[in-house]
Amino acid sequence: MGKRVIESPVPFVLRKIFTEKITGELTIKGENYERNLYFSDGYLCFARTNVLHERLGEVLFKIGKIDQTQFWDIHKLITGQKNKLGKILIDNNFISQKDLFFGLMYQVRVIALSTFSLTSGEWEFTSVLPEIAEDSRFKIELPAIFAEGVPRFKSLPLFRNNFIKRSMQTKPISAEISSFLKSEDLELFKKLSARPREAVEKIAGEIGMADELFWQKLALFFLLNVLEFVDSAVDKELNKNLAELVALHEKLKAQDMDYYELFNLRNSATFNEIKDVYYQYAKKFHPDRLGEAPIPELREKANFVFARINKAFEILSNEGKRREYDMKGYKEIQNKEKSSENLSEKANLYYRKAKTLYSQQRFREAASLMEETVRNDPTKASYYLLLGLSQSNIPNLRRAAEKNFQKVIELEPWNAEPYAALGLLFQYEKLEKRAENFFKKALSIDPEHELAKKRLAEITGSDKKQSRFSIFQKKK
Repeated sequence: MGKRVIESPVPFVLRKIFTEKITGELTIKGENYERNLYFSDGYLCFARTNVLHERLGEVLFKIGKIDQTQFWDIHKLITGQKNKLGKILIDNNFISQKDLFFGLMYQVRVIALSTFSLTSGEWEFTSVLPEIAEDSRFKIELPAIFAEGVPRFKSLPLFRNNFIKRSMQTKPISAEISSFLKSEDLELFKKLSARPREAVEKIAGEIGMADELFWQKLALFFLLNVLEFVDSAVDKELNKNLAELVALHEKLKAQDMDYYELFNLRNSATFNEIKDVYYQYAKKFHPDRLGEAPIPELREKANFVFARINKAFEILSNEGKRREYDMKGYKEIQNKEKSSENLSEKANLYYRKAKTLYSQQRFREAASLMEETVRNDPTKASYYLLLGLSQSNIPNLRRAAEKNFQKVIELEPWNAEPYAALGLLFQYEKLEKRAENFFKKALSIDPEHELAKKRLAEITGSDKKQSRFSIFQKKK
């Protein structure tokens, strides 16, 4: 579907919606729930849910707008009815129009606040707002949701781990934002503002506040967009780990390292010893530990090093694979891996050549070369994308192109490019309804996708002029 809640919590999405005044629909789905939040220019205007205790009847009962007898009678009232529950309750004199409005607004807040406690599921944002009845459309300010929701924020440990090694940079608080803060919040913010560029870890230890409460306040300031986290002036631990990472990368590139040598262990090492070393390496060298890596090459090196570490752990932690490794030796197994690496390198070389051919509009040559590319390495979405784009410019290969774009979606469902490419494909085939759907899907993933926006405008009637099939263009 989209991004995982555990890695990208919903309140972070709400922050973006608030700060950038975004309009659209946020869908959050989990194993036993689905919630939909609707926004207009950064305001929360409506919400839906399938969670039982968040449904309108339960909410009205909870806030005392209907009594227990009326609550139990709801099931009888809605049986065979097509009208919405609110109208049914009004028609049967259970509640007034004013009570319904208050109950719906309360329900919307309950649904929004529930997203702070989520730790599983996935979310997806679509920049299209469906029609909402005027009597059910609200204008709820997200700062109010942030202030009430932060104490329920289950991803606070993730927030803390992400930013504890950073420094803080504060922004002026407007009168509007200050109205959502308590006096003690404003006092804390004043103290933080007086310590710019100091490490959060240091401030947390000196501020004289319980750790959880301190991080809740920082989360609130962050969501309100009056506080940012920036790289610490000195992060000795990270710098030390980066230096070790570079050294290990150079060593792995320069020589064949036995897996026991890589883990600095004897071949008689126990599973627990192997596991301990692996966890130590994960803490120091996992690419995610780099945060926003200062140089792209460092992330590439981290990916290379940790791939080797993972491979070593996979072999040494499995009794059968370790026995085979000990019997056959490092060289034989490594030769198999190198053979696979050689195919990947060859595929990458073909890909670069094909991209040049594509830019020269030599589409048949590019398509032929990309077919060889995916035979050598069938794992990369970018290869199938270029193959599909090349084939799209050759009329009798457009069905094959469609299959390759679908393969890209299978490998990278979060990527807007294959959806835009399918939109172009069907637009050239004069199947404009299908094209429109794919352009809308591309924009639901990347609302700023220039080509999808332009082509969707063409379909809806503004500009019918077409250009050559290509998604390799700069965004404005």
